[in-house]
Amino acid sequence: MRPAAFAFVFALLAAGPRPASAEAPAVEVDTRRWCAAELKALANEVCVFVPEKPAPGPRTLIIHLHGVIQPDTHDQWNSQRNAARVGATYGHTVIMPRGRRGIGPKTMESWWAWPTGMDARRIHEDALIAEWTAARNALEQAAGTPFERVYVFGFSNGAYYATSLAMRGRLDVAGYALFAGGSGAPYHEMEAKGTKKRAPIVVAWGAGDPTHDKQQALAKMLKRMRWPHLEIGRPRAGHAMTDEQVEKALAFLGKP
Repeated sequence: MRPAAFAFVFALLAAGPRPASAEAPAVEVDTRRWCAAELKALANEVCVFVPEKPAPGPRTLIIHLHGVIQPDTHDQWNSQRNAARVGATYGHTVIMPRGRRGIGPKTMESWWAWPTGMDARRIHEDALIAEWTAARNALEQAAGTPFERVYVFGFSNGAYYATSLAMRGRLDVAGYALFAGGSGAPYHEMEAKGTKKRAPIVVAWGAGDPTHDKQQALAKMLKRMRWPHLEIGRPRAGHAMTDEQVEKALAFLGKP
């Protein structure tokens, strides 16, 4: 039986630091530290959560791509802890890599973000994927066994970038789950025309999110292309990732 349901609420990041969550240790004051204190940091500041009791079935790794993170705050710790709760609930290992600064969206250019633009991808993408691959290899070597399934979870800015990765078939993974981010922009459809491996995609959005129309457009595009996907729209959710959406996403991606 799974632990009691928990809520994943990723508020749209606002300027300025926020108070620590109730679960954050009071001693954490060094905002220069990227990984939360309870998480192990691998090379290149890739944070990792390993469950005490892995779930039965295929050994699974989740690559969690954060939203935009303001420097010198503890917002990344909140994001990491929410991602780690997914791993703890479902018995999956989760790695939480770090994006790059200088490539964020308008007014947040200096924040930690992912290379959603072509120029930024050209400069940063190979190095980013190499970091994730190195983290996976280190975990597999330590455990003495490979991961049988790898999923990419993207939230907000991370979901927009994950959309690009999926459309280009850039990663050899078993599926993608996009929460509060991603779009059906025409250039994504152009990118997808040359993609042979179409990993399943979950598009999760809340009607209270001002940009949810972009996620709806993405779901329509995937349907038009006959790309395996699941749309999970919720009228009462905002810019968030809910426990129900996570549960349904993993159930869909875990189908043979």
